[in-house]
Formats: sequence, structure tokens, C-alpha cells
Amino acid sequence: MSTHQSDGGTARVIPNWESCIDCGACEVACQRTWDLPPESDRIQVVALAHGTDDETNKPMQCYNCAEAPCVEVCPTDALRFRDNGTVRVDAGMCIGCHYCGVGCPFGAPQYPDAEVPEAEEASPLGARGNGLMDKCTTCEPRQEQDLEPACSSECPTDALLFGTPDELSEKLEEDHVSTPFNEEAARIVFGDDADEIVGE
Repeated sequence: MSTHQSDGGTARVIPNWESCIDCGACEVACQRTWDLPPESDRIQVVALAHGTDDETNKPMQCYNCAEAPCVEVCPTDALRFRDNGTVRVDAGMCIGCHYCGVGCPFGAPQYPDAEVPEAEEASPLGARGNGLMDKCTTCEPRQEQDLEPACSSECPTDALLFGTPDELSEKLEEDHVSTPFNEEAARIVFGDDADEIVGE
């Protein structure tokens, strides 16, 4: 599985909603891997149509969108694209204004009260101070060791798929699973590669 941007595009984690059983393994894997405070939810399993016969669960986290609304609305340029196509937050420039939270259609930005551990690298992987924006980082340090993100690696039902758009499209087709995104959402997440996911 590709771990960095290649000719196939940026590698991301996307949900296979039909397989999620709300076990919470992805949440635990993320918390444990990055030693996050309890109120930090870089990934969270949410219920749709709760209390009805149509209730389903889906894991939600940052998709590192190719056409990221959070980057567009950030007034301080704290959110930016890295060379590999992923979206990162510069904690030194974040002012906790929540514009990115309003702009994101997937609920990825969060603002934990407790301090998030600082990454040991030049480009922070998340917020460093209380109340600043934090989000999923797609486990880039793990990718650099040729490992999948913790959430997808430890999901017992393959409800989280990791790969480039080409690889994700192949996985969805092999598993006979419908795309988790409508056309508009796919365009935001994958940009020019959206057709690979929606099957057009």
C-alpha cells in the first residue's frame, strides 16, 4: 500500500461504512499511538439516524481534502498543504478562531482543552496549546516506516481503508462496497481524482 503521494495521488484513510460495528478500536488505536488526552478525538465513530431502523455507524476523521475548505477559510494561514498533499496545522499560527471547524463539512477540526503532545519534528502534526485546532494527521511518522495509520491497521472489520485514490477505488470494487462520498463530497476530498472514487 502506498504511503506517500505518488502518481496515484495522496494516500488517505476513508471509511467503509458498511463494515463499521462501532467497536471503538480505531479511537483507542489513535489515542494510544499518539498519547492523546481523553478529550482529543482525531477519529470518532458517530451514529447516523440514531434510534431508527436505519441507524448506522461511521468512523469520521480528517480526509486531508485536495480542495480543503479549512485551508481556504483560515484567516492566519495556519492550515496549509504539505508537499505530499496532506493538510497540516501550524500551531504557532493557530488562534483557535474555529473558522476551520465551521468550514469543514466532515467535522474534522477539534479544539481539545488539554494540551496535545508536541511532535518531534519541524512541522507540527497537531496543536500544541490548549484550545487550538487539532486533527487527524494520517499517522505520517508511521507511514515513513511503511506502516499504515494506526486506525486502519487495527480496525478488525476493515471499516477504514487506506491508500491512494486508485488503490481505494480498487478496494471498494473488490469488496463490492459503494463509495462513502456523494459527488460533491468526493470532489472536495479527492479533487481531480474524484472520478476514481465515484466511478464516473
